[in-house]
Amino acid sequence: MSGGKADKPVKIAFVSTMAGSPWGGSEELWSMTAMRLLEMGHTVVASTFDWPVRPPKVKALEEKGARFHFRAMKKPVLAKLADKVLGRTSASCPIGRDSVEWLRNEAPDLVVISQGGPWDGKDWMTACLDLGLAYCPVIHANSEIWWPVDDWLETIQRGVPAAKRVFFVSNNNMRLMDVQCGFHVENAEIVINPWMADTKEIVPWPDEGEIRIACVGRIDPKAKGQDILLQVMAMPKWRERPIRLHIYGGGPCEKTLRKLCDYWKLENVTFAGHVSDVRGIWAENHALVLPSRFEGLPLVIVEAMLCGRPVVVTDVAGNAQYVHDGVTGFVAEAPTVALFDAALERAWNCRALWREMGAKARTELQQKLPPDPIGVFAERLLALMS
Repeated sequence: MSGGKADKPVKIAFVSTMAGSPWGGSEELWSMTAMRLLEMGHTVVASTFDWPVRPPKVKALEEKGARFHFRAMKKPVLAKLADKVLGRTSASCPIGRDSVEWLRNEAPDLVVISQGGPWDGKDWMTACLDLGLAYCPVIHANSEIWWPVDDWLETIQRGVPAAKRVFFVSNNNMRLMDVQCGFHVENAEIVINPWMADTKEIVPWPDEGEIRIACVGRIDPKAKGQDILLQVMAMPKWRERPIRLHIYGGGPCEKTLRKLCDYWKLENVTFAGHVSDVRGIWAENHALVLPSRFEGLPLVIVEAMLCGRPVVVTDVAGNAQYVHDGVTGFVAEAPTVALFDAALERAWNCRALWREMGAKARTELQQKLPPDPIGVFAERLLALMS
């Protein structure tokens, strides 16, 4: 193997630990990388939860030749009873016997564990170690509230340092894991998530009869903080200004937030639903607002900036990693109503400069990001097996 390219075909296993919904932003990196590796002539196997409706990108990978292991969403009662009778504990079989057998039978050259949070893949790491398989977790999000409990420490202290690499999508989450682990993660590395928008050209600036700001993402306030934004928009000064908030996406709390809008009689908020045309979103809106409580590095920030829009974000995880405060966007120090209101107020006072700021955001980001992040990651994985 030389220059990160395999001299002969290899087998890479991708494990998705995502359990909250069939698909999300964290799934794009592993699935797109798997497709690229298949196109390069390598063997790809993957393990995901067995959702009632298979996501389209899973189907596309199957059609391209990837072999899937679909895990049950919940362990059957009879299987749990059998484990108890036969003395099979979570310590001896932490991810389920079928998953261990799948790993043993496939015997991949590398296992890539795609994790939403920092600890979702800890038992997969243990299984890989026990089977003598090389592995690398990819951690997409982290938060100070996700603290490892004492019972996990031995698994973490054994599994994290033994990984080929521990990939993170943001610098802040990488540093946070050092604190959570109580040791420096020497094998940590940053990986760039792919963006989905056509960014070859800047999106033309919308008309300014009314300032329109967009919150784009899963409607889940515990992560995305849309409730913070609604509390800001409910303030008298924002009610009186010519500004409209568009909330794009769907999620488990949409009805709750709509009810909150009704309760506060918010006439300056519109729920726009799920829109797959990213450029279409920014053809209609002047800025992104994202009051997240925890994150990785949201693709919506990258996409908005590449489309030529300034952003207003909280200083959480990777939200502010590419934002030059006061130049390409505005950063609230923490996800609170007062601090986000202050950041949005600063933005409002500079709204005549938003078009220029958006152009600067695009230019700065183009200089920082690789043109083909999937190709970079695929070659990085192949290099780990040299």
